[in-house]
Amino acid sequence: MEILILCVLSYVAIGAVFFAHPTSRSLPDDFDWPGQIGVFRTALPEVFGWPVTLWRFGRTRLGRD
Repeated sequence: MEILILCVLSYVAIGAVFFAHPTSRSLPDDFDWPGQIGVFRTALPEVFGWPVTLWRFGRTRLGRD
């Protein structure tokens, strides 16, 4: 059971590293909780579906689309 939990947490962590970023430029005083919740909600599908997103990105970059 510990291995399963570790794999799930690793999967989410990799997705967060790749895709949990704001879509707009950051400003020095823009860190507030409502804004961070919006970034979290916007990036959540990419965080969970990162293998599909990377596959699609690779196909478009290689011109196979």
